[in-house]
Amino acid sequence: MKKACKFLVVFAMLFGLTGCANNYSESGEPKNTPPSAQPILMEIMITAGDTVLDGVLFDNFTARSFADMLPMTSTLWNPADGYAKAFDLPSEIPDEDARTRNYELGSLAYWFEGPSIAIIHNDNREQTVVPVVPIGKITSDVGIFFNYGDAGESVIIEKKGEKKGE
Repeated sequence: MKKACKFLVVFAMLFGLTGCANNYSESGEPKNTPPSAQPILMEIMITAGDTVLDGVLFDNFTARSFADMLPMTSTLWNPADGYAKAFDLPSEIPDEDARTRNYELGSLAYWFEGPSIAIIHNDNREQTVVPVVPIGKITSDVGIFFNYGDAGESVIIEKKGEKKGE
C-alpha cells in the first residue's frame, strides 16, 4: 500500500513538473497565453507626452462602455513595476464580460475593482496579476511606458479622428 502511495505521489509530482515546463520558453522565461482574438470596435489614439500611440478597442460590452467615456485625460500609476502602468476611470463599468488572466503585449485591460485600465507594456509574466477584461490593445510600440508614468505623468485617450473637447 505504501509503495502504491509513493508511486502515485512521485507520478503526480512528475506530471505536475511536466505541466510547469510547458509554461516556459526554451530560455526559461514564462510563456503567456494571449487572450482570444476579438472583433475590433474602433481605433483609438493614446498620447503619452510627445508620443502618440495607435490602438484599438475590442467590440465587447466593457470596451463599448469605456469608449463612451472618451476622450479622457488620466494620470498614470504603477500597479506592477516593469510590467504595466494603469489609470483610474471616473466611474466603474458594469462587470458584464468574462475576466481572464491572459494578455498580450500592449493589452488594455479593465480591472473592475479599480476601476482602472492597465496598459501592459512588458510580456515578462505568465499571467496578469489580477483577473481583467481585455478591452483593447495598443498596436504601436509600448516601450515608452518603461520610463513614462512613474512620476505621475498623464495619458490622453481619444477615439481616432476625434479631438479632446469635441
